[in-house]
Amino acid sequence: MDPFAPARAALASLPGEAGAFASDPDGRAIFCEREDDLFPSASVIKLPLVMTLYADAARRLVDLDELVSVGDRVDGTGVLRHVPDVERLSLRDLATLAIIVSDNTATNRLIERIGVDRVGERMREWGCPLSRLSRKMYDFEAAKRGSENVMTARETVSLLLRLQRGECEDRATSDAVVVLLEQCQDRTMLLRYVPDTTNAPHKTGTLDESRNDAAIVPGERPVTVAAFTRKLRDTGAAVSWLGVLGWCAYRAAGNPGDPLPPELARSA
Repeated sequence: MDPFAPARAALASLPGEAGAFASDPDGRAIFCEREDDLFPSASVIKLPLVMTLYADAARRLVDLDELVSVGDRVDGTGVLRHVPDVERLSLRDLATLAIIVSDNTATNRLIERIGVDRVGERMREWGCPLSRLSRKMYDFEAAKRGSENVMTARETVSLLLRLQRGECEDRATSDAVVVLLEQCQDRTMLLRYVPDTTNAPHKTGTLDESRNDAAIVPGERPVTVAAFTRKLRDTGAAVSWLGVLGWCAYRAAGNPGDPLPPELARSA
């Protein structure tokens, strides 16, 4: 029996395009859909950014306690644009905000401090030659020039598997990043239909026509899954499909779980 059958069925009516990849703990594929296609990453790109920061800190190339000026605030997700009296934060705190509330201002300070090229070096070192960080958040001029942050589902899963295996420099560094991902507050996508008590490290991303998420789904045999969408005509339908995919991953990981909501079970 295919544990991902509901996700495959629901994908047929998705009002847009999707790419997804799920693997077992050994990296074997258990769900594939345009897994090597590049999609707009939205805030999922913050995953390799923070991994690079922590890996470089482990090599003593940067100090996580270094204080950085918060500087110019940008719109979108996060809290720093609402707290103008905060003038400086540590790189550690900026990384925390970038992951748990997807703060765009914090992300931009990290990009400035670490550098787009350095993240690219790390991505290639980690076997992700296609995915790339190209610009800061809310840099519309760069976007108009065709500079876009993009990722593939397969490469995104490989980054999460690296964390699981303790290969983001070392075990302690990998675990520190996982702890941040466990605190990501957006549970509206892959974790939509799994129990609220499920402690799944993950990172979401949202654009006008995209809903994305990447997660390590715990269980007897954890499932690592990433999904990206684009050209959406109905974002509500997209998050529902992501929820079905996450529910399938939860079951595939060996968890019993609750049934899907009746309307989703019928459509799947």
